[in-house]
Amino acid sequence: MALHRLGMLTLVSALLLVVKAGHADGEPETASRIEFVTHPSSDQGQVVCGLFVQDGWLKRPVKPAWVRIQGKRAVCTFVNVKPGTYGMSAYHDANNNGKLDTNAIGLPTEDYCASRDARGTFGPPSFDDAKFEYRSGVLRLSARLH
Repeated sequence: MALHRLGMLTLVSALLLVVKAGHADGEPETASRIEFVTHPSSDQGQVVCGLFVQDGWLKRPVKPAWVRIQGKRAVCTFVNVKPGTYGMSAYHDANNNGKLDTNAIGLPTEDYCASRDARGTFGPPSFDDAKFEYRSGVLRLSARLH
C-alpha cells in the first residue's frame, strides 16, 4: 500500500510540474505570444481576430484566431510571434457566419476594433494608426469593440 501511495504522489508531482511548465494550449509560459482582449456586447457568436503586417493589412492575416466569448470577454492569443511591427483587428461575429456583416452601403453592422483603438474616418482604420512593435515575451493589448 505504501508503494502504491508513493507512486501516486510521484504521478501527482509530475502532473503538477507539467501544468506549471506550460499552458493548456501546450505553449511554455515563456513563449512569444500576443494576447488581444476584447469585450463583446454579448456572449453570442464568436470573436474573429487577425494579426497583420503592413503588406497584408485587413486582407491576409499572418495569424488568424477564432475564439469563444465567455462573460462578454474574448481573448485572441497568437503564439510563436516573431519580433516585428504588427497591427491587429477583431470583430464580433454575433451570428457565426464567418464574416463581418455590412449594410447596403458597406458599413459594418457587427462591432469591430483594431489595435490601439484605431478607427477610420471614411473607411477602415489605417495600419499606421493600428501598428505596434512586438519585441518578445508576452504582450497583452486590448481594444473596444464598437
